[in-house]
Amino acid sequence: MNRRDQTGADAGEFEIHDDTELLFRQIIEWMVVDGVVLSTVFGPSPHDRGKPSYSRSSIVTARGAQNWHNAHARSRSREVWAVSVGEALHHELRAIDDSKVQKTGEIQAPGHCFLDFRELTRNQIKERRFRLYITARRRGAV
Repeated sequence: MNRRDQTGADAGEFEIHDDTELLFRQIIEWMVVDGVVLSTVFGPSPHDRGKPSYSRSSIVTARGAQNWHNAHARSRSREVWAVSVGEALHHELRAIDDSKVQKTGEIQAPGHCFLDFRELTRNQIKERRFRLYITARRRGAV
C-alpha cells in the first residue's frame, strides 16, 4: 500500500526542486492534428490518474528519452517538447520523480517523473495544461 509522505508524494517518490531542470514530454502521433500539437498534451489523460509522464533532463537527454520511448512504447514519438520545473511550479504544479518506484509489469523510463495534477478540479487541469502548452510551444522542440 502506498502512503503519501508529508510533501504529498507517494512512497518512493520525491519532489524535484531544481527550477532550471527541463522535463521532457513526448509528442506522439495522436497528440498532433493537421500538423498542430494539441493543447491537451501537457495534462493527464484518463489512464495517467493525474500523473502525466515526463523525463528529467538531469538524467537523460531529449534524444535519449525519445529513443527509449520509441523502443518501448506502443506509439511513436514525433518530437520532444519541454517545460522547466520552475515553469511547472509557476503554474502551481509539482514535479515528482518516481523513477525508483517499482511498477508491476512495467519497464520504467530513465529519469521518469510526472507533474502532479491529482488534486485538481477539471477546470484547473484544463487551465494549467494550456498554460504549460503555451510555455512549451514558445520553447519549441528540444
